[in-house]
Amino acid sequence: MSRVLAAKGKDITKRTLMVLEKLSPRLPRKGSKILIKPNLVEPMPRYSGAITRPEVIEAIIQFFGDRNYKIYVGEGAAILDTSKCFQKAGYLHLQRKYNIKIVDLNQGGFIKMGTNGRYWREFEVAGILKEVDYLISAAVLKQHSFQVTLCLKNIMGVLKPGPRYPVKSYMHREDNMEIWAQRLMDLIFKVKPNLGVIDATTGMFGSHLSGRLKKFDITLVSEDVLACDIVGAKFLGYERVLHLDLALERKLGRKPSRVESIMV
Repeated sequence: MSRVLAAKGKDITKRTLMVLEKLSPRLPRKGSKILIKPNLVEPMPRYSGAITRPEVIEAIIQFFGDRNYKIYVGEGAAILDTSKCFQKAGYLHLQRKYNIKIVDLNQGGFIKMGTNGRYWREFEVAGILKEVDYLISAAVLKQHSFQVTLCLKNIMGVLKPGPRYPVKSYMHREDNMEIWAQRLMDLIFKVKPNLGVIDATTGMFGSHLSGRLKKFDITLVSEDVLACDIVGAKFLGYERVLHLDLALERKLGRKPSRVESIMV
C-alpha cells in the first residue's frame, strides 16, 4: 500500500514536521548517515517558488535530528558553485543552528555506476552517496518543459556536473523527453530515495524558474516517492506524466492507494 500524506497550514515548518510525525516513516538505524536533497536549481531567494524553502528542510532536520544521525543537506545545482544557491536561499543558518553539514554535490569526488539502460551505459554521481544510508528527496511543486519536476527528477542533482551550463544538461542533450525519461529511470534504479517530500507552499506553472505561482500551503510526504510525485503532478494538472509512467513500468514505486489530509 502506497500512502501519501498532505498537510495544509500557513506555518511551513510546523506543518512539515507534523505530517512527518503522522506518516511515521521507517527510520534507519541509530548512527546512520542521512542525505537531504533539496531543489536549489539556481541562486534564488526562499520566496521565489522555484526552490525548496529552508523551512521544509528545517522540519526534516528536526524530525530526524534527535536520533543520533549524521545529517547532510546536499545539492548539485544547475550552476557549478552551489554554495551561492545555499546562501541566497537562506540555508546557511541551518548549519549554525543544527548539527548538520551542508554539502555541494558538484564538488569533490564522484563514483561510477553501471546501467543496462538503452541510452546510458554508466554515469557518475557524488561520492557521498556511497557513504549515506538514507536519502530524502525534498522537492518543489513545479511544472517543467518535461511536464513536472518533483522528487524523482530532483535526484538529477546528484550527477557529476558537465562542462556546460546548466551543468546537468547532458541528461537531455538530445532535447528528447523519452530519452531523458529513460536515463532518469536508470538513475533512479541505482539512486532511489527512501522518503519523498514536496514543498507545495506554492505551485509554479509554466516554468520551473519563473512561472506563475499559485498558493497551496501544503506539504506532501510519502515513503513511496513515485506515489508522492503522482499526487504532486495532479496538483499541477497532470493525470499522466511520461517519466512517472515509466517508473510504474519499471516497478520503481506504485500509484497512491491512499491520500490522507491533515490541517495544521
